[in-house]
Amino acid sequence: MVLSIKVIWVLVAIAFAIAEAATLSLTMIWFTIGALCALGVSYITESLTIQIAVFAIISFLLLFIATKKLIKMDRDKSNTHWASVDTNTDAIIGKKGFVLKEITPEEAGIVKVKGEEWSAISCDSDSTIEKGTEIIVKSIEGVKLVVCKK
Repeated sequence: MVLSIKVIWVLVAIAFAIAEAATLSLTMIWFTIGALCALGVSYITESLTIQIAVFAIISFLLLFIATKKLIKMDRDKSNTHWASVDTNTDAIIGKKGFVLKEITPEEAGIVKVKGEEWSAISCDSDSTIEKGTEIIVKSIEGVKLVVCKK
C-alpha cells in the first residue's frame, strides 16, 4: 500500500504536533505549520521538491522570526532583563513545615512544606535542626529552602 503525499504531510504535521505537546518548548509547532503549508501546496503541485522547499522555508522562518518575537515579548520594556514570572516557589516563603531528615551545618536535610519535599539548609549555619522539628521557610537559595526553627 502506497501512501499519498497528502497523507504523509498530515502524518508529519501530527507527529510534530505531538512532539510539541510533549515538550511545550514552542519549537516543534512551527514545523507543524510548515507541514500544513506543504500539504496545501500539494493540492497545487505534485512536485515533491517544491513541497519540501515550502515546508523547510516556512518552518525555519517561523522558527527564527516568531520565536525571536516571543522571546522579545518575554523581556521587560527596557529590554535589560527577563520579565519577572511568578512561580510557586514564591508562595512557599513564610510557610510552616517539618524536618524529615536532620539538617546539620555540614549537610542539607529534607523538609516537607505544603505537601512537597525539599532540600533545606538552616538559616543559622552553626545549628542542627532535628528530624520532626517544625520549621518556617525564610528564603530560597538555588534549589534549597533556607529554614529556621519555629
